[in-house]
Formats: sequence, structure tokens, C-alpha cells
Amino acid sequence: MEMFQEDTLSSATSSPASSLYTPSPHGHGGLGSSWVQELSHDQQGLRLINLLYQCAAEVAAGAFDRANFYLEQITQLASLDAPHTLQRLAAVFADALARKLLNLVPGLSRALLSTGGNSAEAHLVPAARRHLFDVLPFMKLAYLTTNHAILEAMEGERFVHVVDLSGPAANPVQWIALFHAFRCRRGGPPHLRVTAVHDGREFLANMAAVLAKEAEALDIPFQFSGVESRLEELDINALRHVLRVRSGEALAVSVVGQLHRLLAVDDAGGRSRHVPGSSCLTPVQIIARSSPSSFGELLEREINTRLQLSPDSSAVLSMSPQSSSLSPAQQQQQQQQREKAKQGSFLRAVRALSPKIMVVAEPEANHNAATFLERFEEALNYYASLFDCLERASAAQAHRCAGERARAERLVLGEEIRGVVAREGAERKERHERLAQWVRRMEAAGMERVKLSYAGMMEARKLLQSCGWGGEDYAYQVAHDARGEAFFFCWHRKPLYSVSAWRPAAPSCRHT
Repeated sequence: MEMFQEDTLSSATSSPASSLYTPSPHGHGGLGSSWVQELSHDQQGLRLINLLYQCAAEVAAGAFDRANFYLEQITQLASLDAPHTLQRLAAVFADALARKLLNLVPGLSRALLSTGGNSAEAHLVPAARRHLFDVLPFMKLAYLTTNHAILEAMEGERFVHVVDLSGPAANPVQWIALFHAFRCRRGGPPHLRVTAVHDGREFLANMAAVLAKEAEALDIPFQFSGVESRLEELDINALRHVLRVRSGEALAVSVVGQLHRLLAVDDAGGRSRHVPGSSCLTPVQIIARSSPSSFGELLEREINTRLQLSPDSSAVLSMSPQSSSLSPAQQQQQQQQREKAKQGSFLRAVRALSPKIMVVAEPEANHNAATFLERFEEALNYYASLFDCLERASAAQAHRCAGERARAERLVLGEEIRGVVAREGAERKERHERLAQWVRRMEAAGMERVKLSYAGMMEARKLLQSCGWGGEDYAYQVAHDARGEAFFFCWHRKPLYSVSAWRPAAPSCRHT
């Protein structure tokens, strides 16, 4: 297997082999490429992991010259079109680390990155997402498990309203499958309404047409409503009206891979820390302030002036004049309170709609940790597994998948990695958290868990087998959580996604 397992990644920096050919960052004698040819493939892999960790530490410290030194080393070993998975993964993380470093100087960052980045390839993103859906089982498993939970919760109901909050992860295929399941149930299908929230008008129009055509073919009474919005932009105070929730209908809510976006801090919480006299400077203003011996020294001086950095650059939080004297721990607590208020208000608003069931699918990762280095390490291990999954799937279909795999790595997974590693504040939308944390958040909002059934797990395992994903060659698994109530979708026993189901708690069970 080309990709390193999680324990290899996390321990690589302590391995003697990982220190092979490690030039000093204080000199430039190691910047030639001859040392690369002297390394075996395995040594290059260990060297790349070590370089990524070293670079991340320097980025966290705001040390521009030293971080740049390690980035140069990484680019000699890694590229987006390299033949080996770890090389491509390292290239994506190097890009994210470079952006993180530039973002410490907002004026320079905007000047260099405002040209659009991947905007010229934005039209390729839907196709890249479809490729991930086609070759990896995770979204299919999430849709199947969600549908099975909805079907069980709606037994005997004649009027059913399904609200799809999955946004970019939404797919009409999920609801077509639910149509067929409802049609086969005892007593026949219900009158069914689907409300989908998505920021693309064209997507919503296409979804409406596809579902209406399928419902007509199956003779299912059906209505569709589209809400053109992102999940985080919904009016929480008017959620019942926005989602067109009506009395007399049994409500189901589905949200796949989007609930974490509500954890992004809002308003001033997302802006860079303010230091008096150092608002977002233009490159000209930066140059006018000093004449250091190197551009790297200039940037490092400006970063340290602006941020008064501790070893953890995750302290790049918005600070009002009143909060500028807060300790890093107090700043982090302030950020968590903002997150809790936003997502808590939304979850309480959903609870007020009295859904019979709410099914939540989320990446099983801690990409919302308190410190930058924690998020970096977690992201490196998590996306190493996803890159490995994609590489294995593409290798099995090599005759047609190489270009599609590259686009998926660059445009979908790469963008997520940038979201975790390079961004802060309101711009850091990819705040994935583990199921245990979501349990606490959901219970605090007055929700209680609904146990996903054994029959649902058997359906999920059957899907893996029928698609050829359930054998030893792929090592995908569906597993219970510790309480036997939620599901994990795993790769080599490492959970990558979780699915859990919820309903409003009885008054005596609500957590304060």
C-alpha cells in the first residue's frame, strides 16, 4: 500500500529514518536536488512526513524564512501529478501551509490570492464530487442509512415532509431511493414533500425536475420546494416559514456533511487580530515601514508585530479593543462561546419544528481543535486515509480514473484541506468534529438519540458487498459506536464518517 497508515504518519517525526538528509534551515547548502536522488522511495515518504511537520511548526510560529525553507524541500519531493499518493497529499498540504503563512499578513494575502485560485476550474467541481460519489462508498452509505432511519420513523404516516439540509452534498439519487422504499412499504407510499436547501438555483431546478419525473413514474403524490441558500445563512428565527413546515405532516430532517459549518465564528469573530496601528497593510505600506535584509525577514517582522505570536498561531482570533488583553485560553473560550451560540440556536430551532427524526452524517475527525498544530496533525492523518481510499479505487479502474482522481484530490479534498489548515475565523468552514462532540452539542440543544437499527446496518453491509467494497482488498467496514446507537463508516478500521439519528427529547430528558 503506497499510503502510510495513521500510526506511521503520527510517529514519523520520531523515527531515525525520518532524519535522513535533513539540511539545516539556517544555511542554503541543502537546497540542491542531489539529495533527493539519494533517497529510496520509503525514505522519501518518511522525509516528506517529517518536512510537513517541521513546516507546520514554523508556520505556527510565524517564522517565514524557515517555513519557506521547508516548503522548498517539500516541493522537490512532491507534486500534484506525482505517481505516489503521499507525494500528492504532501503537495496539497504544502499549498495549504503556504496559504496559512500568507494569511498572517492579510494585505499581502489578498494581493496574491485574490486572482481567483481555483475559480477557473469551479465548473469542474460538480463532476469531481460525482466521481467521489461513484468510486467511494461513504456518501452512498450515508444516504442509505439516512433513508432507512426515515423509513422506520415514518411507519404508518400518510403525510411526510423531508427537509434536505445537505447543500453541496445533496443528491437526488438519495430521494429516488427513498421513493422506491416508500412505494414498497405496507399500505403504500405517503403523500411526500421534499424541501431542499442549496445555494445553486440551477441545481434546485434540476433536482425538482428529476424527482417530479420519478414520483410520477412511481405514482407517488409529491411536491418539491427549493430554498436557495447556504445552511449557515438560513434565518433561524423564521425557520418554520423558510422550510415551509406545516402542521399535520410528519417531519424528517437530513443533513449530510454540513452541520459543522455552523461552528464557524461569525461577524467580527472571523477577522484577523487587530493590533493598534497595524490594520490590513498593503505591500507598499509594509515596505515603507522598514528595510530588512530579506523579504522573509520583512514578513517575519511584520507578522510578529501584528500578532505577538505564541508558539500556537491559532490565537489569530478577532479581538475587540476590550478583549485585546485576554489570554490565549480566554480567547479560545470566547470563540467556543460564539460557536456554541450559533449552532445551538440552529439546533434549538430545528427541535422547535418537532421532527420525528433528524439524521446527521459528519466526517469523524477533530478538525476544530483549539490549536493549529492539533488541526494540522489530525487533518494529515484523516486525509491520508481518504487519499488512500481514492487511490485504491482509481487503481481498480485505471483505464478511466487517473484524470478524475486528480481533479477530485485537487478540487474537492484539496479545498477541504485548505479550509482546515489555511483559514481562520469565519472563513474556516471545515470544522469537522467527532461523534462524541456532536452528541454533547445535540443533547445540549434538547435532542435525544434514536438508535439506528440492526436492519439498517445489515443494509449498509449488503451495499458494500454488492458494490465490491466489502472484501479484504478494500477493507471498508460499517461499525457501531460504543453505545450501539450510531454507525461509523471505516477504512481499515479507522472511522472516517459517522451517522447518528435524533429527535426532540422529552422535557424530563433535556440537558440544560
